[in-house]
Amino acid sequence: MATDSKEARKIEVEGVGEYPIVGKSLVVEHIRLDVARLAVSDTDVLIVGESGVGKGAVARNIFLHGNKEEAKKPFVSINLSVLDDRELEAILFGFDRGVEGLPYTSKRGIFELANGGTVLIEEVEEASFRNQMKILQFIEERKTRRIGGEANERVSIRLILTMKEDPSILLEKRKLLEGFKEKISDFDRMDIAPLRQHPEDIPMLVKHFSSEICKELGINDLVMDINAIDVLVRQPWKENIRELKAVVDKCVLFSNDGRFMLPPELVDEKTEVVKMINNIVAGQEFVLDKSLDVIEKGIIERSLERFGFNQSKAAQFLGMTEQTFRYKLKRLGIASARSRS
Repeated sequence: MATDSKEARKIEVEGVGEYPIVGKSLVVEHIRLDVARLAVSDTDVLIVGESGVGKGAVARNIFLHGNKEEAKKPFVSINLSVLDDRELEAILFGFDRGVEGLPYTSKRGIFELANGGTVLIEEVEEASFRNQMKILQFIEERKTRRIGGEANERVSIRLILTMKEDPSILLEKRKLLEGFKEKISDFDRMDIAPLRQHPEDIPMLVKHFSSEICKELGINDLVMDINAIDVLVRQPWKENIRELKAVVDKCVLFSNDGRFMLPPELVDEKTEVVKMINNIVAGQEFVLDKSLDVIEKGIIERSLERFGFNQSKAAQFLGMTEQTFRYKLKRLGIASARSRS
């Protein structure tokens, strides 16, 4: 699809409703262009990326940015990382069951319910080899039969699968069937980079998530603190965008006076010193005692760590009496060596 098409421009600007594509990096730009290209295709798709990068949201954008008629068709998703594998076959294929003394029960599975539409199966590698074989058979035949049923029903379904790692790596780790890897090589593949590879998008993501939760809470958007944003940009974010959103939600709940504030675990003495100096230069108000407490607590904790949590040596190093040192530990809420061990 041409990059200057109307659809591509729409995706560049807004994404879809609950699933916006936020950021201006090359990584995000490539995601938008891939979504635009796949949205007008009917091929099966494999999306590869670490946990929390937003694979499910990208899949929904692919579906919702299709033509209007396609978007009216069913879209069903299932995440295997949060599902009991024993129940998976019944969820995918449904069941026809008759138990003696009880009414006959019947339930349609996901493949039957989504006939004519799209099925998103997230984290395929979490399924047992038995269930991977069942999914593989469906990919090849596009037929579904309820457990206990006798009739095979042919269905027309577009599949979008997600995996946390490259299929070759999953195969080496014995998390994926050989036949499965070979079959999905025919899928149109899309890779999503982890957040640490495009940290320049973090400020926009922070503002977006902060605005979202403020709307939910019925409060005005918070004033962003450049120092707080800088701290968030420097975090490793092992769980990617999902983890960032959880921390931003917490930041909003900790905030007061209309300003975005970090939760205590992300505030250290270096951050507080920079913030204090910047506030003084800018002529902004701040609570001096609170800033000094954060700075003093950080210095004492680092001194304790340096001397193996020996309070006598740490106190001597800082030029304090042991009595004064113990008082500060208690006042600042610093755990003693005994409770740390």
